[in-house]
Formats: sequence, structure tokens, C-alpha cells
Amino acid sequence: MSPKPLVTVCGCGIIGLTSAIRLSQAGYQVTVIARDLPGDPLHASYASTAAGAHHLSFADDGDTRQQAWDKRTFDVMMEEEQTEGEASAILKIRQVEYYASEGQTHIKFFESLPDFRMHEKSELPPFAVHAVSFTSLTMDTGPYLAKLVRLLHALGGTIQRADLSSLANALAKCPDTSILVNCTALGSASLTDVMDSAMHPLRGQVVVLNAPWCRSEGRTLQVGELAADGGEGGERTYIIPRKSGQVVIGGTREANDWNAEPRVETTEDIKRRALMLYPELVPEGARVQGKQPTPSDLDTIVEKVVVGFRPARHGGTRLARGENLVVGGRSVPVVHNYGHSGAGWQSCWGCAEDVVKLVSGL
Repeated sequence: MSPKPLVTVCGCGIIGLTSAIRLSQAGYQVTVIARDLPGDPLHASYASTAAGAHHLSFADDGDTRQQAWDKRTFDVMMEEEQTEGEASAILKIRQVEYYASEGQTHIKFFESLPDFRMHEKSELPPFAVHAVSFTSLTMDTGPYLAKLVRLLHALGGTIQRADLSSLANALAKCPDTSILVNCTALGSASLTDVMDSAMHPLRGQVVVLNAPWCRSEGRTLQVGELAADGGEGGERTYIIPRKSGQVVIGGTREANDWNAEPRVETTEDIKRRALMLYPELVPEGARVQGKQPTPSDLDTIVEKVVVGFRPARHGGTRLARGENLVVGGRSVPVVHNYGHSGAGWQSCWGCAEDVVKLVSGL
């Protein structure tokens, strides 16, 4: 049997790496080409390392495609957590979702998760009108991406660093390419042979704390409605514990904001909101009985403040066959997998398996 053709994956974030791994496991030769790689210094344009990275779906009740991606990813990551243990870079936690606005309720997807429970009115804190809890997962982004790189190499895949101005550049770097998979996220707005004007940044800012005493439970407070297309919307305050003992608190969602530097006033607001939702974040030695926690109580445990640009897209994720790329008389099939906004980590494996189906049908 002749070997399967070479697939070149453009992009090496969580979407590109999971796509490359599933293609390799399906027998394809795979090369990944990207400007930004796991292990690089943090910067806003490489959203995969800037993410809080918890499995928390935003799938609208009628969006069966997003629901399927998110559920498949949850199942894959739950199996990783159970079989790999500490090496998984995944933490299994109890997640509590609070809703602050009258008439708000949870999305139906949460009811498919383990240990789902709707809270009684008598259990609700003063800031909430509705709450549910269930078992969820959080990911340590750096260790998890490094694990995926090792797996891809073990499967025979390769990674090249290159700053692509077009998909055609990837063909020049890998002339034996038979199929291109585009996982360039925000890069798809500027690649000269893609130029997707629907792509735009959704700026997020988070604060990373060293708070290993808060590893057992994540919490989110939703104020206002989720977006009409099933994405993030309203104001969301979230507390994301990680296996490493870090806790990510956030956040913001600022459309078309390219400011890559943290804003001091935003950091203070995040700390204020986080303490309302999770006062246990204050180190034990700094707690004073009868005193309301203040943002400065967290100053000694702040590790860093991180800004990331979620790769948002008007119309939602583009996971589909594109037009063939014609270069030098060759016609190369293209599959797109980008525009996941803040849902890349929670949908990555489901999307990757759909990429394999599209590539296998070429």
C-alpha cells in the first residue's frame, strides 16, 4: 500500500496541533508550519498560550455542530485525565455557573456533563438568581501544548517555523504538499490568498495567581446574555484553577481592540470581581475576620497579567473545504479550520476529527 499524501497544516496553536495529530493518526504524513510555536514567550497574538483554558461550552441550544465538537473534546480530555494522571496537564474539577440577571438560565449542553445539578434558590449567593454545577476540566496551556508537540513528533510529524504571508508560501516551504489545512486563526485575515474580512480580535485580559489552595472548584458569574450566535457575551467573571496550582481569574471581551499591553485599571477590576465570586482566593495569612477582601489582598500571589486576542469570526467557526489553491500549474485542495473565538480549547479535538473527515473525502 502506498503511503498517504503529505498534508501541511498552517498554524501551531491548539487547533493546528490537534488537527495535525489526528491526521497523523489517520496515516497521513504531516508537516506543521507556523510563526508562533509552543514554548515561545507569551504574546497576545498566540492565543493558545494566553487562554484560561477550561472546558466550558457556549454552544447555543440549537447549535448541534458546536455541541458535538465540544462534547467530543470533553470526552477525549476526560480520558486523558483518567489515563495519564499528572502528565495529562488536565485538572478535573467541580464547576459552578452563576447567573446574575433575571430570566437567565443555563445552556442545555451542561446537562450532558457528569454530576450536573441545578441549585435550589436557598443555595444561591446574593449576586445570583440561578446556578448549576457539574464536573468540568481545566488545562495548563504550556504543558498541554508541549505534550501535543511530543505526540506529533512520536507519530512522525514535523514542525517548521516560518512567517507565512500566504498559503502559497507554505507550498513553497513544502513543495511535496498534496493538501493544505489552514489553522491560522487571526492570520486568516491577512493571508493574501484567504483575506477573511470576518476575522477580528476579541481582546481578553486575565490575571494568573499562585493559589494552590483553590484547586477543587471553578466558578463563573454571567451578567447579561451570551451572544446570539452562541458565543461569549455579556460580562463574565471566571475563576479557573489549574493542576499546577495556578488560578486564572478574568476576564474581558473587547472587540477589535489590538492593545497587547495589560491595562492596570482592568487588572484591578478583575481582582475585585474575582474576590466577590471567590473570596477564598485571599491567602490565609492575609484574611482578616469581618473585613471585606480588597484587590490588594491578592498582590502577593499575582504571577503575571496576560493579554490574548481570541480569533473571533463574524458568522462563527469556518471548518469547511475551501477553494483549491492554484500555484504554478498545481491545484492543491484546502481545508479551513479557524475562527473559534474563545472556544478553541473546548472544541479542538472534535474539530480535528471533522478535519480528518474532510481530508479523507478529497
